[in-house]
Amino acid sequence: MFGARAKGNVLVKTRVIALCCILALLASACGSRLSDGELATGGGTGSGSAATSSGSATDGPGITKGSTKDEGPKVGTLDVPCGMAADGKASTKAPAGDVPGVTADKIKIAVISDRAGQVKVPTISIEESMKAFVGFCNEFGGINGRKLELTTIDSKLFNHLEATKEACNDGVFAIVGSGSVTDNSGAQAMVDCKLIEVPAYTVTAAKSLSDRLVAPLPNPTTGINIGPALYIKKEHPKAIKKAAILHGGIDAIDVQADRIKKSYEAQGFDFTFDKRTGVIQESYTSEVKEMKDKGIEYVTMVSATSEVVKVLRDMKTQGFSPEVIDLGQQYYDPDLLKEPGAEGALVQLNTVPFEEEKQSPALQAYLAAYDKVSGDKPEPSSLGVQSYSAGLLFATAAKAAGPDLTRDSVLAELKKIKKWDGGGLHFTSDPGDNAVSTCFMYDVVKGGKFTRLEPKKATEFTCDKDYAFDLDDDYGGGAKVGG
Repeated sequence: MFGARAKGNVLVKTRVIALCCILALLASACGSRLSDGELATGGGTGSGSAATSSGSATDGPGITKGSTKDEGPKVGTLDVPCGMAADGKASTKAPAGDVPGVTADKIKIAVISDRAGQVKVPTISIEESMKAFVGFCNEFGGINGRKLELTTIDSKLFNHLEATKEACNDGVFAIVGSGSVTDNSGAQAMVDCKLIEVPAYTVTAAKSLSDRLVAPLPNPTTGINIGPALYIKKEHPKAIKKAAILHGGIDAIDVQADRIKKSYEAQGFDFTFDKRTGVIQESYTSEVKEMKDKGIEYVTMVSATSEVVKVLRDMKTQGFSPEVIDLGQQYYDPDLLKEPGAEGALVQLNTVPFEEEKQSPALQAYLAAYDKVSGDKPEPSSLGVQSYSAGLLFATAAKAAGPDLTRDSVLAELKKIKKWDGGGLHFTSDPGDNAVSTCFMYDVVKGGKFTRLEPKKATEFTCDKDYAFDLDDDYGGGAKVGG
């Protein structure tokens, strides 16, 4: 009896985590540097600045000093937005009026994320990346002399509403660097309590189209980036006429697959195989056989890494070798590299790959700050990079808003920022207009490693304003929250 119960609990847990991973595909990125044995520590709520080891961010990796006495330090290509007040001193003046989370010498912010316990989840390094940013910023003196204080809140995969209410009740000034797979449930609550948010990523229409949110890498559901589709069309014109898409069997993933199909078909793709699979399956033998029999030459999948690995394994077993295997950002994951069938697969990215750390001062600065976070922590991930970029974006806007901070003044400054790359952490985006991405890059799995394919030059991305494809409000235009 006990053995049967334990087995059942493992299956339920596996299905929950698979669902979490699949939902996270709707985010901008989900890559990780985790190994099999690396699992996050328990989550929960806590507060305080990140504990760091000795050493100063002001002269650390990726930081350059201004060439004149009037120029401040840079993190990558970005002017460091953290420092003392304009008079060179710490702030000693409380803001005008009652501003939640702001005192004469402190700005209280929160990060909400799905924490991992006994299992690996895609959002695993978000909290740690925000601790890294807070430690980095406070070493420079805070924002206009006010030190940052961080509250961490666990949204526990499906408790985003409760987490948002906790942030509201805790009196934080803003939510920064956040990411939760069910972010729609707390979207209206965030607006209702007058919070502002600068997330690492968004998943759902309700969150991505929120009035009081500005993201470093916008992901509005009413549009999509077709740059990758046009690249595949150019390089593999015959393959796109025999295309296949597989997608895990839940409604949110069906919507994402439909968005891909609609936008890619407009570029000439012909999806002759469209299969809604189980959330998790023991194998994909029948799907692979059917694709092989149909002569499929292009395969993409919207699911969890664990599931695409099974597909690739079954493809190798059956000797099915389509011309193109096209995988999204979430598959920038070392688990993919362990499957021999992944050789030759293309993987999209929107952050600078970790393999290019030496060529990216901004990535060096992130990793140095991350290394200083004390305690057990997972390896950094590309979602963590986005969280750190969100911290830099928030600080840039808060600095511009001046000493008399209000949520609305910071939100107004955020909406003025039309070009953003986090100092070189990722491609250039338009946060202020919540614009669809118009850049991409591809890695290819080669020799069991991620290797840059397009564009060829390290740290660069292929960009064109025409890559933004309008989905005519068919995917969440009516879900916008505000008030």
